[in-house]
Amino acid sequence: MHIFEHMRLHPERPQIRQIKHAAKLLNDGCFAVVPTETTYAIMVLPTALKAQENIRQLRGLDEHHLWSLVCKDLKQASQFVSIDNPSHRILKHHLPGPYTFILPANSKLPKRIFGKRKDVGIRMPDHAVCSMLLEELGEPLLATSMQFPDEDFIATDPDAIEPRIKHLNAVLLDAGWGDMTPTTIIDLCDDSPQVLRQGLGEWEV
Repeated sequence: MHIFEHMRLHPERPQIRQIKHAAKLLNDGCFAVVPTETTYAIMVLPTALKAQENIRQLRGLDEHHLWSLVCKDLKQASQFVSIDNPSHRILKHHLPGPYTFILPANSKLPKRIFGKRKDVGIRMPDHAVCSMLLEELGEPLLATSMQFPDEDFIATDPDAIEPRIKHLNAVLLDAGWGDMTPTTIIDLCDDSPQVLRQGLGEWEV
């Protein structure tokens, strides 16, 4: 059975009824296009293998694509990555916020998805819709940017995204236009933080 829903939500005060319904659709195997404080992102449960394949085809990704892990808090993130004291201080200061932090993976990171990767990007968006969805699900989501292979920019208009995904099992969480600036990526795997991409998040070395 095909499932597609375009849900319009208040960006700061989404209705919990809508969030619960979106969480059910994710648990039923859909992927979600979710607003964050930066760009829209495609998110999916680690167990939803068919949805992950749909995302790969939609975005033109290969099986080695580097997913980010979107978590509701540091306690949840610590189940999958190793966080030492210096890293914990940095994360606590900057998250939730417009950053992706690369951290050493631990043994609980799903090898079926991440293979032999020794690190993974962790996100904790500062957006009510995304935060409430993660809280309702109680588990992290895999994420990748909302970008199509025939376009060199990230899609920001939900009404333009809909026709590209409505043939798939998906839910579009529409909180208005998104930002075009991606997250700032910081690598915390070595002794000193390394900026891999300067995005929306301000960073002083």
